[in-house]
Amino acid sequence: MAITGSIGGAAWLGASRARALGRDEPSSIIDCHLHINHRNRSLEDTIKHMDATGTNQAFILPLETGEGGVVLKSDAVLEAHRQYPDRIIPFCQCDVRKSDSLDRIRRYRELGFRGFGEQKEHVPFGDRRIENLISLCDELDWPILVHFQDGKKGYNQGMAEHLEAYLKRYQRVRIIGHAQTWWANISAEVPPPEETLYPIGPVKPGGLLDRLLGKYPNLYADLSAGSGYRALTRDEDYTAGFFERHWKQLLFGTDCPCWDGRGGSGRDDKPRGVCYTTRLKDCLRKMIRDESVLKAVFHDNAKRVLESDV
Repeated sequence: MAITGSIGGAAWLGASRARALGRDEPSSIIDCHLHINHRNRSLEDTIKHMDATGTNQAFILPLETGEGGVVLKSDAVLEAHRQYPDRIIPFCQCDVRKSDSLDRIRRYRELGFRGFGEQKEHVPFGDRRIENLISLCDELDWPILVHFQDGKKGYNQGMAEHLEAYLKRYQRVRIIGHAQTWWANISAEVPPPEETLYPIGPVKPGGLLDRLLGKYPNLYADLSAGSGYRALTRDEDYTAGFFERHWKQLLFGTDCPCWDGRGGSGRDDKPRGVCYTTRLKDCLRKMIRDESVLKAVFHDNAKRVLESDV
């Protein structure tokens, strides 16, 4: 597998340049992290975003409580799947603090949902209710996507203390890690969350992610959002080795809020920011030269996450 560490600065390999060099766009892309209504996007605008970025399918993740700033109900995700069954892979989510949460998840399974997430509530990761949730996903042979963010107002705090115990105990569930604390642990040196949630500079080898991904095949890394992108680009040489070691457990995910594949956030056709999808695609195509590995990251790993008996 050929991976290069030269990914910094403005030297991104865009789609047109990739084609000029004989490297076509990937034929099939599954985005493992997308919400329908980011920046008040409609379902139809979300599909247009997917079309504009070459995204064939996406895990659509509800956020029932809105604690992360977006409210998206599981029922709305299921209805979206019914309208676009070939494009939308429906995940469910519910408030684990409610007494009927596990019963609701079992009903969701019967309705056709494929996994749980995004798990994003102000509940410590070591809380018994979180373990009950992971245990149920293990029973259902499901993936669960977890937002890890330490700090007083964080989500699933205590990843470093509790994640390995869950991985040892529950080996059918596929745990997908995401967000700031998850990616801070790419390094063996992790600053306190009060100092920064987005560490910069060289990565110190021996980080928790390296160790756990190497030890537990049912652990996966969601590359989405600013947290994933910053982690990949903070230390190019380290990232090359990280990909060499763990490419079978890396999932293309974006958490992209734009409408048009150019950073736009409305119908006026004016770019207003960054398209996380386009940015990450260019980044990965610059880092990974082996087309079979790119195919795994863009598509095959996500398919395996959804399968039983992984």
